[in-house]
Amino acid sequence: MSTPRWGRVGADVTDRNAAYGGIQTVIAAALALSLASCAASTSSGLTPSPSAVPTPVPGVARPSSPVRIAITSPYQNEVIHGTTMKVVVTISGGTISRVTTTHISPTVGHVHLLYDNNLILMSYTLTQEVPVHPGENGTLTAEFVASDHFPFNPRDITPPVFFSVQP
Repeated sequence: MSTPRWGRVGADVTDRNAAYGGIQTVIAAALALSLASCAASTSSGLTPSPSAVPTPVPGVARPSSPVRIAITSPYQNEVIHGTTMKVVVTISGGTISRVTTTHISPTVGHVHLLYDNNLILMSYTLTQEVPVHPGENGTLTAEFVASDHFPFNPRDITPPVFFSVQP
C-alpha cells in the first residue's frame, strides 16, 4: 500500500516538505490549531489539560466505552475520483467533544482517523475532507478515543475500509 502523499504524523517536517511540497505544513498547522483550540476550550466547565495530548498515568487501567464507531463514507472498495475524499463516521451511544481533559467519561470523546494504520487526523466532528491523490490505494480506520486522546480498553476502532484513488 502506498504512503499518503501528505506524509505520516510524526515524520520529519523538513524531509516531508522536500519530498512532497508544502501540503504537510498546511495539514500540520491545521492539526496544531485544532489541538490548540481543543486544549483551550472550557465551555463545559472542565479544566483543560496543560498540553494538547496529556501523558497517560503509568499503572492506571484505561476505561471501557459502550460507544460504537463506524465509517459510512467511503464505503468498502470505493474508487475515489478527484483530490478530496469525504470521510463520514457515525457513533452510537456517545458524543463528540472539543474539550481535551483527563476527566474521562466513557461516552464522550474524539475521533482519530488512521490511513494505513498511521494517525492522520484528530477530529471533533463526524465529517472530514481528506486530501488524496490519483494512484493512491489504502485503508482507512476510525477510532473513538477518550477526551484525553488515548484509547479506551478495549479499543473502539472500525474495521479497515479499503479504497483507491483515480483521476
